[in-house]
Amino acid sequence: MGVSVRQWVLESYRSLLGSMKFGSKGTIIWDSWDMWVLEIAVLPLAQISFFYFLVGYAGYSPSMVEYVVVGNAVQTMTFSSVFAVANITSSDKWQGTLSSLLVTPANRASMIMGRAIYQIIMSLMISITGLLYGYFLFGVNFSSADYPMLALSLVLTSMSMISFGLLISTIGLYMRTALIVANIFLFIGLLVCGVNFPVSALPSWLQILSYAIPLTYGLQAIRGSIAGASAASLILPISQLLLTGIIVFGFALGLTNSFEKLSRKSGKMEVY
Repeated sequence: MGVSVRQWVLESYRSLLGSMKFGSKGTIIWDSWDMWVLEIAVLPLAQISFFYFLVGYAGYSPSMVEYVVVGNAVQTMTFSSVFAVANITSSDKWQGTLSSLLVTPANRASMIMGRAIYQIIMSLMISITGLLYGYFLFGVNFSSADYPMLALSLVLTSMSMISFGLLISTIGLYMRTALIVANIFLFIGLLVCGVNFPVSALPSWLQILSYAIPLTYGLQAIRGSIAGASAASLILPISQLLLTGIIVFGFALGLTNSFEKLSRKSGKMEVY
């Protein structure tokens, strides 16, 4: 039994490394400098600017303007951590490589995770750029910021949101494309996760959805870190962030085989 477990771990590790190498070459963002500029520099600036001028026009207080700027700076990471990861299976369908990949005996989760790892780096670069915009262009106050806790909160938020991307990607094994679900999720996150207004402003029944998404807790931890909250006060949102991310990741792993079998049975494996 011990040998079989060890062999499974080694094979999963090899699959992960191989998938990481493939992901570094097969992801357009790493081969195209214009996409680098668009996603890292232009995307957060455009989104933050829109909501900054919107709340300014509406006459909100400076503290609320800062709330909105930080929220959108962090939320932009979901374009990479959720949208790009969700597109993994869809792009394989489009390229005609999905059925060939699934024929291999390699661990499914390792193959998808290896390609998703690069999006953790990308999502962090997007959010950090957005926070820099917040400081230099939109007046966000970082004078009391706890930078180690801020860095930890950003990394954990990115990793947890990758879990949602993986979950949506597994749905793409059965659906024609997972991008429809990913688009819906991006806008749901923008509305219910406390990006532009506190979750407490939502109806109580909708808050249940808010607290099921890791981004909600990630924003609490990140805003607290910027405000200089104590590490002890940040333990709860960070723990909730980790817990929801792990639960979603577990669902993603559990559904991978189910959707693969369903897509084979229904003949939708190569439908794009």
